[in-house]
Amino acid sequence: MDQGQRLATVLGLLLAFVMLCGGSGFLGYSYGYKVARAVGFTQGYEQGREEGYQAGYESGYTASWERYKSAPQLATGEGIIVLRNPTYQEMKKFLAEDITNLRTYEEGAYVCVDFTTEVNNNAEERGIRCAIVDIFYPEGYGHTIVAFDTTDRGLVFIEPQFDREVRLVVGESYSRINGFTPAPRDDTIVRYVVSW
Repeated sequence: MDQGQRLATVLGLLLAFVMLCGGSGFLGYSYGYKVARAVGFTQGYEQGREEGYQAGYESGYTASWERYKSAPQLATGEGIIVLRNPTYQEMKKFLAEDITNLRTYEEGAYVCVDFTTEVNNNAEERGIRCAIVDIFYPEGYGHTIVAFDTTDRGLVFIEPQFDREVRLVVGESYSRINGFTPAPRDDTIVRYVVSW
């Protein structure tokens, strides 16, 4: 074997050795990275989830307690009911379960103020804060509905005879802006008062 062949053989073996070491190093790194990442993620996730859960629980408990202490309260014969503003979905759920809207309107016997009072009382019995809204029309006429100050959508007006969400716009006809049958008299909203 001459000198050139020996040199080519040595270089070939050296190159094979480098490729073998490099390949096995890369495979080792990839495997180690995957395993270590999976173990680290699992441990970190479990620990973080537990710590986050505990911190969230304590924060929520503290906020709820503070809100409870400052919430409007209604004294009844059986104790104190704490009233709270519902979410929009809680309000919708309450209205779906409340059967006041199934009652029949009877002139002089069961009218808008009766619907409103019944929905208001039923909401407060369930700890839901509900307002009575007096709407004033021209010539001394008016109407009464309810309102909920929802925590996620703000003040929402409800027609308790139909459990429908309504709008109040001063200077506009109540029946026209809400798609109701036109009233027998002028129902232009002159003003309205929300009473909690």
